[in-house]
Amino acid sequence: MSKIDSQPKNILIFSLCVAAVLIFVMLYQSSGILFGKNSDETEDSSMQKVAILTSDEIRDQSWGSLAYRGQLKIEEEFDISTVLVSDLNTQERMLEATEELIKEGASLFIGHGREFSETFTYLAEKYPDVFFVTLHGMGKHKNQAVYTYDQRNLEYFLALAASMKSETKQIGVLESTKEDKRHSKFQQGLAHYAPEVEVHTQVVNSRDDGKKAVELMEQLLQKDVDVIYSKGNAFNQDVIEYAKKKGVYIIGYLDDQSYMAKDLVLTSLLNNVSEAYIAIMNDYFSETGITAGVNELTEEDGVYQLAPLGPMFTHEEVDYIMREIEKFNAGQLLFEED
Repeated sequence: MSKIDSQPKNILIFSLCVAAVLIFVMLYQSSGILFGKNSDETEDSSMQKVAILTSDEIRDQSWGSLAYRGQLKIEEEFDISTVLVSDLNTQERMLEATEELIKEGASLFIGHGREFSETFTYLAEKYPDVFFVTLHGMGKHKNQAVYTYDQRNLEYFLALAASMKSETKQIGVLESTKEDKRHSKFQQGLAHYAPEVEVHTQVVNSRDDGKKAVELMEQLLQKDVDVIYSKGNAFNQDVIEYAKKKGVYIIGYLDDQSYMAKDLVLTSLLNNVSEAYIAIMNDYFSETGITAGVNELTEEDGVYQLAPLGPMFTHEEVDYIMREIEKFNAGQLLFEED
């Protein structure tokens, strides 16, 4: 056979070898998928493994999305391996997921909400070498801690902002839960700054039920409400969209929600929960470690603040609100408690 006749055969053999190499490389790179690796997890056997658990789904504007941000933040700041598990909305799911992750080597658990307190209290006694932390809630064992913060003091000044922009002197509140209603300082702020204002409160009993939130919002509007403090995580998207149709002012929650309606969102109460995650990890890697029991975070830790006031406020109004906050922080301003 001539060299010319053998060229096609050589080309074919060479092509098959190249294809085989490419297939091998693709299979190697995708082995994480083939063998069931969690895309939310970064693994290194030499690293401390931190598990973050949330009962919520991970989606835009949700409470669960803040757990995801916390995960990204601590991965960026610390040499650790993390895994995030969401939608643990029953005690059974919480228990099952936590014990499975303990078997996989997780040494620190962060429960994204007080709902993990009961499960962690049970497991803390069972696994003394694992540390359990919840955002808010309770804990009683030496390997259990709570990181909490009370952003409600800023509600005094949300009330001041709302009173400045309400023409009808009818102001509404959309609460996520009855628990929030019992502890709100918004009404105390209104009693101080604008005692003539009437407050109307509706409880959605959900963080993300936009349909029900809008139905209750319509009931508030029928009472001539023209400013609504909406504490709804995910349901605020629906509330703000409806506010745009009705032309009423909104106070946002968790994020700066002015991007949805800059001419209608007065301000927002920000929860920078990822800073709480940073505080937890700083303590975990400190010489003394995490202090068991309740660890109180403050505004200085960066976990909460007011978003910038909207364009509907004059410079004089903004200056007045800022001065009132400064006076309060300096202990020069007191509000009557219920």
